[in-house]
Amino acid sequence: MNIMSKENPLPQKVDPFRFAENEVSLEGTLSIKDMARLRPSLGSDAGQVEVSVAFGVDEQGTRFMRGHYSTNLVLQCQRCMETFENEVSGNILLGIVTTEDVIDELPKDYDAIVVKDGSLMIQDVIEDELILSLPIVPMHSTKNCKRTLPLAMGSTEQVETESESPFKVIELLRVKRNIDK
Repeated sequence: MNIMSKENPLPQKVDPFRFAENEVSLEGTLSIKDMARLRPSLGSDAGQVEVSVAFGVDEQGTRFMRGHYSTNLVLQCQRCMETFENEVSGNILLGIVTTEDVIDELPKDYDAIVVKDGSLMIQDVIEDELILSLPIVPMHSTKNCKRTLPLAMGSTEQVETESESPFKVIELLRVKRNIDK
């Protein structure tokens, strides 16, 4: 079993089939600056992703890549437009296949990754996982955000008790707007 140190950047390309046969383990970092698909969704591209992956072959003969990643992504709050750090970590368990025809044969615990040319970009796999982990609308928690929503200021009781008109919320927003002027 081979292990690379955490201080080293991970290799750009690996041969997942050879690595699986040799039970290779890798630990290292990936730069967020190098993740072109992820960067537009971030408030800043500073930082590193810590990654550890192990390749192997299970009892059924399935080649796999198992790993863990963690980082702090800088996102922009869509309420106050300030940046904030969002801690992201996760585990991956991928069954390595050469064609889409055999995906259904993988054990149910595995997500599939199709490797056609014999090489795998670990960075692409981790970048995909980070993109999937992004919130649909990034926001601070309401207690940490510099902006408050009109209904978050204590007027929710009024809306709940005075629900005879569906336009009552609009009236509350107009009142709030006039107070702010």
